[in-house]
Amino acid sequence: MMMMILSPRQWLLLLPLVFLSTLLFSYLYTTLWLRPERLRQKLRSQGVKGPKPSFLFGNIPEMRRIQKLATPAQEEGAGPTDRFSSNYVATLFPYFLHWTRVYGSIYLYATGSIQTLHVIHPDMVKELASCKSLDLGKPSYLQKEHGALLGTGILTANGDLWVHQRKVIAPEFFMDKVKGMVNLMMDAALSMLNSWEEKVESEGGRAEIVVDEFLRNFSADVISRASFGSSFVEGKEIFYKIRQLQKAMAKRSMLIGVPGSRYLPTKSNREIWNLGSCIRSLILDIAKKHGQDSAATRNKFFLHSIIEGSKAASFSSCTPEDFIVDNCKNIYFAGHETTSSTAAWCLMLLAAHPEWQDRARAEVLDVCHGEALDFDKLRKLKTEEELILRPQKQQNNRDDIQEEKLILRSQRTTEQQG
Repeated sequence: MMMMILSPRQWLLLLPLVFLSTLLFSYLYTTLWLRPERLRQKLRSQGVKGPKPSFLFGNIPEMRRIQKLATPAQEEGAGPTDRFSSNYVATLFPYFLHWTRVYGSIYLYATGSIQTLHVIHPDMVKELASCKSLDLGKPSYLQKEHGALLGTGILTANGDLWVHQRKVIAPEFFMDKVKGMVNLMMDAALSMLNSWEEKVESEGGRAEIVVDEFLRNFSADVISRASFGSSFVEGKEIFYKIRQLQKAMAKRSMLIGVPGSRYLPTKSNREIWNLGSCIRSLILDIAKKHGQDSAATRNKFFLHSIIEGSKAASFSSCTPEDFIVDNCKNIYFAGHETTSSTAAWCLMLLAAHPEWQDRARAEVLDVCHGEALDFDKLRKLKTEEELILRPQKQQNNRDDIQEEKLILRSQRTTEQQG
């Protein structure tokens, strides 16, 4: 056996490598295990349990396993009416239902190094929802893992940046301005319905229409007209790119929280980077054009407020260009997704319950008397309001900016349960 004997000079050359390797190992161990385990131990001491996580992936492998087991069982037991069930949680998130049965209404699980306290206990949910303090903010992983889509816009920002964004954006959605948008919404809806009628007529009185894309275009058109002062044609490419970005990011959804995964030059990540860069350029081009046009017009739209807001304050975490791009992406994404989803939800309920169609039709005829719909008439349509507000399970993600406070909150709730 040969032994390698290193000279003092060679040892000196190796020392920096050994030192850096030690630092890297220490950082990874602290970030991936020690810090999350310390948090888990604090919550365990208060009675909060949960599935045991693995070192690198957390509970992602178990989530995948439960998902695979649940899908065949649902397909086998599905009846003719199950297609219209509003209980989508059992299909999309079967692991939440499984863990709730095992660990109760409050439990902890992990996706990579991200620790999530899952709460469906009514008292604690009420307390969290009523909290006005900035101590509870948006989860930091949203900016990291969904940065290409959300950036540091109002959906992900915290602290002073969020306060400034809210001050800029909130007035654009006051009721007086919303009232003025009803006619724009009517125009966009009539345009969509006319296209459906033309398709039906061209195919001999009966046609199969995939409404999803129509509803997305409808909601995108409304946002473009009402908030950006442009037709859907001008913003069409942005909406298309954002949709492609959503799909690209969905491919890696189960890897959220795995440290460093967003930096790997995978095919999916490269697509995300390219789309993010393209969307940024498109939004800045429209902002530049809007800035030039707004000087010659009295009509001020949402984009004008965003541009002015970007000049009003400076933040180390957000440049003026980032302020414009990220908040525009947030409105594009959140606005058209929620609108199209709500419209699809209402159409699904009407299709599943024909008797509601009769009620809705009779109510519209009674309220409108053949006249165009306006804001005052809209408020009188109770059947449509019922459809929109029918129970849908929602998730509200919050991050504990000051860790000890959330732990004390959960301790009080756990004591009440006991």
